[in-house]
Amino acid sequence: MTSLGAVGAALGLVPKFQEAGLIDANAIAVFTAMGMCWSGYLSTHTAMLDSLGYRKLTGKAIIAHTIGGLFAGISAHWIFVLISIL
Repeated sequence: MTSLGAVGAALGLVPKFQEAGLIDANAIAVFTAMGMCWSGYLSTHTAMLDSLGYRKLTGKAIIAHTIGGLFAGISAHWIFVLISIL
């Protein structure tokens, strides 16, 4: 819940950035995709892997999460571009 709350708070800044002309709809799509993927970083992986007895895999899980977030952002960008073309 804490992780999703942090992402929600970050997304709460979007309207102010949009009013200032700092971001557009594409940036919001990318920001949201990456935020949703990265929302569970430390709180989820550390607690889950520790409870399963695999705390040593936390670093690898975080690296995988990082790569997943980057791919989420890239995918969101290209999906937005494709939808905009249609």
